[in-house]
Amino acid sequence: MKASLKYLLFLALFAAPLLSVAAGPPTATCSQANEECIEIGQWQVSLAVGGGVLTNPLQGGKNIPLLLVPYISYYNEQFFLENTTLGYTFQETEYFDISAIIELNSEQKYFNRLHTGNLIGVDGALSEGGDVQTPTEPSSGGEDIFPETDKPVEPKRLPTLDDIAKRDWAIDAGVLAHWYLGKQHKITAQWSHDVSGVYKGQHIKASYKYQLPVFDWPARLQLSAGFDWQSAELIDYYYGLNSKDNVEQAYFYQGEQGVSPFFGAAFNYRINKQWQFKFSAKRTFLSSAITDSPLVNDKHQDYLFIGGLYEF
Repeated sequence: MKASLKYLLFLALFAAPLLSVAAGPPTATCSQANEECIEIGQWQVSLAVGGGVLTNPLQGGKNIPLLLVPYISYYNEQFFLENTTLGYTFQETEYFDISAIIELNSEQKYFNRLHTGNLIGVDGALSEGGDVQTPTEPSSGGEDIFPETDKPVEPKRLPTLDDIAKRDWAIDAGVLAHWYLGKQHKITAQWSHDVSGVYKGQHIKASYKYQLPVFDWPARLQLSAGFDWQSAELIDYYYGLNSKDNVEQAYFYQGEQGVSPFFGAAFNYRINKQWQFKFSAKRTFLSSAITDSPLVNDKHQDYLFIGGLYEF
């Protein structure tokens, strides 16, 4: 039961934002014709039910199944809550808004071990800070008992998620800005830095979203593209390997700054007042600063979901 609650929290942190529909600034009242506006002082709670997956690019990392994904938000005139993001909007116009935010950093999602069940450590399997050596004794003639040509060369095992030291949650704070170019175009920019002292770095995310109606249906199609710049400190903390990890020294890696571009698509079809059909997909191309790490197995990370969205 405890693990199930943690799993739902994980989904709320990282999967729910991908299901949410882009919305404009909060307003005092919302008309039925405008499904995108956010009404001030009203809690919005929804639950996505269906099938999906969040892939894990790490060696030994398990893909995360998406069956039930909760989402919650609340806005008043200046303060707002979106799952685990708290914000204060200090500048707002019809076409632009800027907010100060504090939120959990999402990078830890790849290192979550909830899905692996009972973990068995590999302490002692590798020497600390060095390669595993096979001891040999010299013969009376001063030569190895096993000549070099007789030694089979065994491939080294790549480090996996279960080998490394724990990567902690981090709390970020920063600035979030939106530009609304008509009803169809939206630009988002966000700068955040670590205020918890975990990775002691920063990151910048920017995206463009284009939303368009689909024929005369009660539906919308949204296309998006953007990038996520991450500082060397962030990438090194999560993807770097050093003496604190239970890996061979040959696999030590120091991360550098990098840019990961992404693109996605989302389709919503309103069935009735409470139910929508929902399809979402997103691919992130991981920066070379991440994929060069021996801990990383894939060059991209994918998100896919199809199902229903119920609004309470």
